[in-house]
Amino acid sequence: MKVATVEGMNEMDSKSIEEWEIPSILLMEHAALAVMKKVLQKLEVQDKKNVLIFAGHGNNGGDGFALARLLHNQNVLVHIIFVGEEAKLAKDAEINYKMAQNLGISIKTLQSLSEQEMIHHIQFSSIIVDAIFGTGLIREIVGDLRSSIDLMNQYGKYIISIDIPSGIQGNTGKILGIAVKAQETITFALPKLGLYLYPGAEYAGKITIADIGIPKEVIRTQSLYQHVLTAEEFKRKVPPRPLRTHKGSYGKIQLIAGSRGMPGAAILSAQAAYRTGAGLVHLCVPQSILSILGNQVKEGISTPLDEKEGMISKKAWPKIQKVMKESDVVAIGPGLGQGEEVTEIAWKVIEEAEVPLVIDADGLNALSKNLSLLQQSQVPIILTPHIGEMSRLIQRPISYIISNPVEVVREFSARWNVITVLKDATSLIAHPNGELYMNTTGNPGMATAGAGDVLTGIITSFIAQRCEPYEAAIMGTYLHGKAGDAAAKKAGLHGMMASDLCYWISQVLG
Repeated sequence: MKVATVEGMNEMDSKSIEEWEIPSILLMEHAALAVMKKVLQKLEVQDKKNVLIFAGHGNNGGDGFALARLLHNQNVLVHIIFVGEEAKLAKDAEINYKMAQNLGISIKTLQSLSEQEMIHHIQFSSIIVDAIFGTGLIREIVGDLRSSIDLMNQYGKYIISIDIPSGIQGNTGKILGIAVKAQETITFALPKLGLYLYPGAEYAGKITIADIGIPKEVIRTQSLYQHVLTAEEFKRKVPPRPLRTHKGSYGKIQLIAGSRGMPGAAILSAQAAYRTGAGLVHLCVPQSILSILGNQVKEGISTPLDEKEGMISKKAWPKIQKVMKESDVVAIGPGLGQGEEVTEIAWKVIEEAEVPLVIDADGLNALSKNLSLLQQSQVPIILTPHIGEMSRLIQRPISYIISNPVEVVREFSARWNVITVLKDATSLIAHPNGELYMNTTGNPGMATAGAGDVLTGIITSFIAQRCEPYEAAIMGTYLHGKAGDAAAKKAGLHGMMASDLCYWISQVLG
């Protein structure tokens, strides 16, 4: 599903109004109807039927005024706190403002209320609707409005934001001074970029996408390069399992992983690959951990490698090279450890790979010392760094990446011609052509040792099953998060482990 930038959404609005001759006030009415439907659903389980609407003077406020009129006609007690200026009301907002006035709906200005009166209105309400600012906000919220939003957030009421929580920048998810912390956001036509990026994602709550009448032709033809994968799209993309088939149909993976101190990383990656449907996983691991892996991954084929201080040594290269030539995809990195000879092996793998390559963990640490290797490669490469690893790859502070994740991952993928999965609360999957997917699955319980190794196995498995590498990265990240969500329901956010994810992969896939 496409995700809109502020500029892209404005273009779609303009095309709908100017080229398709859909009255702007009709779009506003449809927006208000969509929010009304959600408000009425929530009121069904409330003892009181009182709705408090905070409305600005722009079109977002106009949605709020129209909503007040519609709720009034449903016998809901509505109060409006107008936080804008009457002289600055947008045209359609002014029409709906006057209609609300004519119906006798209570409208009070922010300036007319004391703090105690504001608190009374908030406490008296069943639901609060945030119709203050839309996606176009560019300045910080200050003064009385900032104080009012702070009060809204304090009192634990169910808050519904219209299009985007007020105070969230629509393209970046950054907070402009303060932001409404909504339990639900009703966004129109398409979700907005800032709803998925942190910290904005923490303020959006549940995201509901409402059709307000923007023609499907406008949405289909709009050039947008951000997406999220929906559950329906994921199901359609999962590789089929024909009746007449064999293990070779689902690919052969070479997994170069593990060390004496971290055998579990190789185990988790291999198990995840099998649970995702891979036909065969060939483990290339240090000799000293072979017996451990044999007990844990009974389905795997293993090649013991020469080692030095418990890690793969450069003498292992001929064996690694032989397996590479027999494989459909190669994954390198989980649990390898760090050392000169490990780095040398990783560089050789990148230089000589003739099939898609997935690089994670210590493979990324080795790569960070010689990024120019990427320019020499002729095969698709997927990198799966967390923010710390990304910092090492681009030689920039972690704070810079956190503040500019979209720009960072797009620029890196384009410069080095790689697919990058930047792992974070909202993981970003970037293609060299600028296309970007934002992952909406997963939870804080997945911030645990080994979870990244599981992701490596999943992505590699989808590639082995003939998925395009970019599709594999998108699907793999989504499935990884869904397995984590399922695990969290059983084990809890505090108790879940990376090994739980491996079990739930197959349950999610069905």
